[in-house]
Amino acid sequence: MSHLSEPTAPVARRVAHGVAVLAIGVAFLSACGGDSAATQADSAAGAGTSSESSAAPTTADGSSSAESGTTGSITATEEDFSISLDENSLSAGTYEIEVVNNGNSTHDFVVERDGKDVGGTNEIQPGKSATLTVTLEPGDYVFYCSIGAHRSMGMETDVSVS
Repeated sequence: MSHLSEPTAPVARRVAHGVAVLAIGVAFLSACGGDSAATQADSAAGAGTSSESSAAPTTADGSSSAESGTTGSITATEEDFSISLDENSLSAGTYEIEVVNNGNSTHDFVVERDGKDVGGTNEIQPGKSATLTVTLEPGDYVFYCSIGAHRSMGMETDVSVS
């Protein structure tokens, strides 16, 4: 009897180890799959449509955009691989930014201040456009495309807000 029970213990340990590894793998794939599906749904929903930032237009002190300055509109034109704006020097306030993708690749548009994103669009298909409403406080910003290596390929522009 002892001869039969000895090999069973290592086999049981290997089976238990395999089940644990499998369970961790399934949990990991389930978590990743959920994010992927959500991202694909967001991308499909936003392709070629208007998009606004999810935050209500307010300034850092909590005041409304009407209290913080002017409201304006600018156009950002994206191509492969550059971004150009009507203006690079803006006054503080709320802006409606029309982002036009004149390139052959899919792009998006992100507004960043001090290394933090403050607004952005979903993906914009070639030949399409999207609109982003964002409140800009005085400071330095970078407008860029966050898809792949587009930013490092030149799809960013500095913007000064006074």
